[in-house]
Amino acid sequence: MDATREDIEQLTGMTRDLYHEKPNVMEITSRNVFFIGDLHGEFESISSVQKLFSKYKTHSFVFLGDYADRGPEQIETINLVMALAVSDPDRVLLLRGNHESDEVAQQYGFYTEVTRKFSFDVYSKYLEVFQVLPMAAISSEAIFTCHGGIPEGVISVDEIQKCNRFNMNFPDDILHQLAWNDPKDADFRFAANSRGRRVRAFGRIAFDDFLENLGLKMMVRAHEVFAEGVKTFFDGRLTSVFSASYRGAVTPKVVRVGSDLKIEIIPLI
Repeated sequence: MDATREDIEQLTGMTRDLYHEKPNVMEITSRNVFFIGDLHGEFESISSVQKLFSKYKTHSFVFLGDYADRGPEQIETINLVMALAVSDPDRVLLLRGNHESDEVAQQYGFYTEVTRKFSFDVYSKYLEVFQVLPMAAISSEAIFTCHGGIPEGVISVDEIQKCNRFNMNFPDDILHQLAWNDPKDADFRFAANSRGRRVRAFGRIAFDDFLENLGLKMMVRAHEVFAEGVKTFFDGRLTSVFSASYRGAVTPKVVRVGSDLKIEIIPLI
């Protein structure tokens, strides 16, 4: 059944209230975690994740952002993601991707979809959710996770925690890079990125420094389209996952990590 305006207002309000007081970097207490990459409005992918959620009742599920834009069921997809979060907040964590931004959503379809079916007022309710979503998380097993990549110049979690994320876009450079940066498997620190002047590519040296400074062991992120749905960098210490089919260009995957830090790659569809 399609959601009504009232349904969306209630669901977005509950999600906003859930995350408004949370820090920029969340703690994942579970030792068994599923990481879900970009969904981009593909209801088939989130439905498959929902089945895993019902099956693996002792696991946490961390969604890495980019819930709408581009896909055929954008409203339905983001609504189900939010419904999972508010129904079991101890097991589900939603992070903010680069598409959880007014500037990007106006360009890639979500704004058009919501305002066509409902109104700008309903779209603004989703923007309120975008602004409160945490930017990153660290698991009890020392896994760092965010949508994009590590930000230049950051040497402590506290530097990220002090940033102000409550904006419909990303005026803060640290938060912008957490949502936008990409890894490159080469020996350098940071370099230009074709995604934009405020976006950086980070190499092995920067990655090693970041893990050492923050006391981390691994990283899981999303953001980039790989045909196999997953790609590893830096001797397997960074895993990038994509969970949408992207119009048939990708075999969507999710990543499961247990207490032994072993990466298990699970096909979604």
